[in-house]
Amino acid sequence: MSLLPRCMYCGAVDGALVAVAAVAAGSGAGWTYHACEPCRVAARIVPLGAQPWTSWGEAHYWPRLVPDVLVARIAGLGTAELRAVSDRLFPALARAADDRVTAAEREAARAEADAAVADLWALARRGDVGP
Repeated sequence: MSLLPRCMYCGAVDGALVAVAAVAAGSGAGWTYHACEPCRVAARIVPLGAQPWTSWGEAHYWPRLVPDVLVARIAGLGTAELRAVSDRLFPALARAADDRVTAAEREAARAEADAAVADLWALARRGDVGP
């Protein structure tokens, strides 16, 4: 068993590995799963630090509303800036799919999800500029 973090998809130990999931253990600290940037893009994985506040640490994946090209562009961004958007995006998509709410509420939730994706695009454009 290696103590080096490895990409949970390709097994890489080099490059910028990012935590993507955490598993709690009953009597210990548990463990963290990591993924490299190419695997995060290919599998559309949300970094652990960017997951919505309701997350229990399981792996989250960017919804299909977020285009593949955008997933690739935001993969290198910091998790703090993505977290604010995912805190809006995931709950909005859940409300938009909930048939227990009115059509108007679902439409408003879909508009909120679209606005969150627009904010992701803005983050991606800002991230392209650099310091």
